[in-house]
Amino acid sequence: MKYFIAIAGNMGAGKTTLAEKLAKYLNWELFEEPFEANPYLEKFYADMKTWAFHTEMSFLGQRLNHHIEILKKPHSIIQDRCLYEGAEIFVKNLYQTNCLSSTDWKTYNHLYQNLIKTIKPPDAIIYLDQTPEQCILNVQKRGRDLEKNIDPAYVFQLAKLYDEWKNNFSLCPVIDINMQKNDLINDESAFSCFIEKLQAKLN
Repeated sequence: MKYFIAIAGNMGAGKTTLAEKLAKYLNWELFEEPFEANPYLEKFYADMKTWAFHTEMSFLGQRLNHHIEILKKPHSIIQDRCLYEGAEIFVKNLYQTNCLSSTDWKTYNHLYQNLIKTIKPPDAIIYLDQTPEQCILNVQKRGRDLEKNIDPAYVFQLAKLYDEWKNNFSLCPVIDINMQKNDLINDESAFSCFIEKLQAKLN
């Protein structure tokens, strides 16, 4: 049977590392986040207010393409970051912090709301609940040039929205993993327990 699992979480939460580990363990195909494919990203981090709409529309198109490709695949998929996070976390945050105008927010959200009515959601979303402090340390450690000047307050703002989102998202089950108590990256015992729970839930 084919399964479609997405991994969600704040920047620096450990999504990519866990996605790679799960894909290898389960022998599923990995769909990576289209991070470097966004032509506006460098400009966005330098000037969020000017480039917010361009950047997020580009991400929406890329993530929608991935989502449609995944649904067409005959085999199981692990996806690093899902379509829903862009709209319900990152774009919402830009609007709330006045980096996105009311008009641009309404335009984006109108398109997004219509899209999610027409596409099948994942079978489940694994949410990595990591502290914003640890996320900031992880972002600094991985050393991406585009992220070196990110304001820590931005990561805290995203964390607050993620906390709200995980409790209200209803299109598919959300498996909430406390990464402070369950280090799925480095603790093999915790990872094995998680695999058993995941397989039981899918079955």
